[in-house]
Amino acid sequence: MYWETAEMVRQLNERGLVVDFYDVHCTEPIEWASYAVAFVQSDRLAECPAKLPIKKVFYCTENYWAFQNLAELTRLHAFHARTGVWVKPERQTKVSFSDEYADYLTSFGTSFQQRLYSLRPEKHLLDISVAQLPAHVPKAVEPARRNFLWLGSGGAILKGVDLVVEAFREMPDATLYLGGALEREPRLWQWLKPLLGQYPNIVYLGWVDVTSAKFMELANRCIAQVYPSASEGGPGAVAQLLHFGLLPIVTRSAAVRSAHLGFEITDPEPEAIIGAIREHVRTVLDMPADELGQRSAAVQAFAGQHHTRPAYAASFAALLDKLAL
Repeated sequence: MYWETAEMVRQLNERGLVVDFYDVHCTEPIEWASYAVAFVQSDRLAECPAKLPIKKVFYCTENYWAFQNLAELTRLHAFHARTGVWVKPERQTKVSFSDEYADYLTSFGTSFQQRLYSLRPEKHLLDISVAQLPAHVPKAVEPARRNFLWLGSGGAILKGVDLVVEAFREMPDATLYLGGALEREPRLWQWLKPLLGQYPNIVYLGWVDVTSAKFMELANRCIAQVYPSASEGGPGAVAQLLHFGLLPIVTRSAAVRSAHLGFEITDPEPEAIIGAIREHVRTVLDMPADELGQRSAAVQAFAGQHHTRPAYAASFAALLDKLAL
């Protein structure tokens, strides 16, 4: 996101505009009359006087606040029901009604992400960029066939790490790698750490640098990524792994644009998700090598078209054209 922010400023400067930056935590009053256009990620578009001729863009990077907050709490409740462990919410997002005041709403995800937002703004799809653009190495299918990867950041229960672990506990013939600093969520770690000793097919990597040679070597040895998130706005972790040819096994609520190239789980119930993960993993294990290789290549091609810095730059430039800037 840091690069994307800088690219936004670069393009606006190139078109002759001077840009001011307000951090999302900034409470300083905004002199709205000074601006021709505003790109706002927080709730502050509601402050903009309606009479001003300013063009208003709600820069949306997540699911609607009410959906996301309830989705995380629902997953935490279900986790407690299965394990007896309460985990604190990590991804509760702030209330925002900026979409109701915007002229345009940007998104990185799918129509699932957009469906709860106001009908008022025109919708514009941006291509999310990635931190690392690796060389597209054709997948060596047979060595990779049994290796799967979950990659996520904070709020791991929201992102379905427990469901993936539950699924792979019953599949000793498949290996699951977990990438993320899960020990930073101590109550989740209290549940997970003993399981790592019991199930050798579940391998904890800890926090990973996706730009490192070590991670690239691992990703190239995996065939698919499993990411059953309860709420996303087009996840960057999934986009990154597509470049390594990892087929997506994802939930509809993860709002993954490439889901059609892998497997999409539509039932939101945790037990159904666990069962669907097992079903899709077994499908991958049994798939003919030629078909698996073709699918992996299609995933890489999609990533090359939609998840690069040039792709983001072009999609943002198209938005500026719509705004006549």
